[in-house]
Amino acid sequence: MSSIRIKQIDAFTRKPFSGNAAGVVLDADHLNSKEMQKIANEMAVSETAFVLKPESEEHDLRIRWFTPTHEVALCGHATIAAFHALAEEGYFGLEVNEEQSFLMETKSGVLNVDVEWKDMLPYIKMSLPIPHFFPFPDDYSLLCAAIGISEIELSKKVKPQITESGYCYIPLATFDSMKTLEPNYLLMKKLHDRHDITGFAIVTTDTEDRDIDWHMRFFAPTLGVNEDPVTGSAHGPMAVYLYKNKLLDSKQKHFSFKGSQGHFLNRTGFVSVTMLAKDGNVDELVIAGQAITVLDGSIRTHSSIPEQL
Repeated sequence: MSSIRIKQIDAFTRKPFSGNAAGVVLDADHLNSKEMQKIANEMAVSETAFVLKPESEEHDLRIRWFTPTHEVALCGHATIAAFHALAEEGYFGLEVNEEQSFLMETKSGVLNVDVEWKDMLPYIKMSLPIPHFFPFPDDYSLLCAAIGISEIELSKKVKPQITESGYCYIPLATFDSMKTLEPNYLLMKKLHDRHDITGFAIVTTDTEDRDIDWHMRFFAPTLGVNEDPVTGSAHGPMAVYLYKNKLLDSKQKHFSFKGSQGHFLNRTGFVSVTMLAKDGNVDELVIAGQAITVLDGSIRTHSSIPEQL
């Protein structure tokens, strides 16, 4: 009987059973894509990260991410979870209060990851590719029907836009609209087929907490994730979205934000975002957060019991 050690880690939180859960396999070189997909499906969390040796000697490691149904090119929370696990196990000589930087191979290119420490726990900072935004290429009524709101609930300051990676940002005027939206997953899938939209990020800057810059809900039914608790890869681009739509001070060069997500799933988490910009262009985009391990065990991949008795 074969078994693989696996951890389940809640990311973008320091409290168990909050934030976004991710599976992490630290030694995945012996697994093929089909096996990774099966494990991710069995874990039934939004993403499972598989840590592998790098293909280039110039880099430190490689990570692949799988939802229960698809491999994805980028995942924030499962990366936070993976580096939390690496630090917890002492991989790469990681020790408390010893900062280290890594070059990580992914399907989105080589990304930088820094492991720092806060309160004796790993604090992981992950660079993201700079996204480009385009106008939503269809009638807003279809988009509103897909997320279950009326058009009058859309923000008057900025329009829905889509990134080249297929994330559609839908700004709402009030937080109350976030509470009452009723997603139609069938319509979301139809918009995916029509415009290759992989995720719907519903956002609002209407917050009562001065420490929170925006609230988000994220839906990706075509990837096997109806509603994602906390989506790091969507919070980073939110900063660029605000900047490119002239909702931030264009003279400022360094920006820091805090996004909240997961409230409506009882799994609230927080994503820290920093952005460097100059002359209308974003030069650097980083998300950061902490995590906590809630499960450490093994998953069996073969059984000695015959299928037919």
